[in-house]
Amino acid sequence: MALNRLHTLINPSGSPHDARDTLAFSVAHGILPQFTPIDLRDADTALDAMAEGHSGRRSVISFG
Repeated sequence: MALNRLHTLINPSGSPHDARDTLAFSVAHGILPQFTPIDLRDADTALDAMAEGHSGRRSVISFG
């Protein structure tokens, strides 16, 4: 990422207290996130699908 001058962005939303409350609410009501784990090598494909409006679930890169 550094050699290609790429960067990542986050979208902060609310305070740490808000995040804690949101997680507690989710646990209390059995709300689980829906996502598709992908390998780093599939990130370009996931980004292309997102740009075309065909991404479906959120994709999360798994480094494990």
